[in-house]
Amino acid sequence: MECRRCHKPHPDQLYFCAHCGAELPCPEPNGDTARFCSYCGQAVPTPPPRKTPPDTKKNAPPKVRKSLLWLLAIVVVIWAGVMAWYFLSQDKYLDMKFVIVPQGCFQMGSDDSPRTGPQHEVCVDWFYMSQYEVTQTQWESVMGHNPSSLNACGNNCPVNGITWEQVQQFINKLNARGGFKFRLPTEAEWEYACRAGARQKYCGSDDGDLVAWHKGNAQGDIHPVGQKAPNAFQLFDMSGNVWEWVADRFDEQYYTVSPKSNPKGPLDGLERIFRGGSVKSNPEFIRPAQRNHGDPRVNYGDLGFRLVRIP
Repeated sequence: MECRRCHKPHPDQLYFCAHCGAELPCPEPNGDTARFCSYCGQAVPTPPPRKTPPDTKKNAPPKVRKSLLWLLAIVVVIWAGVMAWYFLSQDKYLDMKFVIVPQGCFQMGSDDSPRTGPQHEVCVDWFYMSQYEVTQTQWESVMGHNPSSLNACGNNCPVNGITWEQVQQFINKLNARGGFKFRLPTEAEWEYACRAGARQKYCGSDDGDLVAWHKGNAQGDIHPVGQKAPNAFQLFDMSGNVWEWVADRFDEQYYTVSPKSNPKGPLDGLERIFRGGSVKSNPEFIRPAQRNHGDPRVNYGDLGFRLVRIP
């Protein structure tokens, strides 16, 4: 502010008499509403308090720190990389679809015959199982040939006519591609997945024709996977179509000594077990508890398999 007498600038905290222009000190905040000029004696009102301009910084939105932006960028890049790996890796796994089989306990086996009994309680941890039996196309993509003797229905039919040892070769080659690892299910895992928490005659229903291709409805040939209804775990063809190799060795007395938690079969024995029945089986042989066994080096015409994916 400029003095009206000397025309010199003065600090803001001083003000001037409106009558004579004399410089006056600012009054105390709690002082009188009016004071008197020491030069002219006129009353001088107290100036209104200065208004502080609003702090625009307080009302402005907070700035996002660079570190948070970098963190967000890293998360986006990682997510994009994982998704790209997932889609690019589908060819590695031949478009095999897997479902989660939750952990649980069940009554394994049946007291109907010495081969299927005694019935006993078994508990298994959760695992991933392929929804469908491995197809002829998937086998050929890994092994380079199709050994199936039953192949009239096309490449989407389950591979068949393979030995247990050939299945191990397939798994080894598939695992060598990198990424996920695979194996055969144990006998306990297979039956638990077949029953799917229900007490039914077949894997998913009391009506064998609803869930299975068997001797009574298959007209002597296998069929493309997934044409029948699935069980409660969304697994197809657990009953019928082709028998399925499992990992366990066979011992008719094993159920009497089997551990309750995650049994893996006897440690000794030549023969391996297969489950589920086939298009050549009568309905009573496609039930969940039915088990069969054979030499792992022998080629059986109506025998295939499905996989478990290791998490």
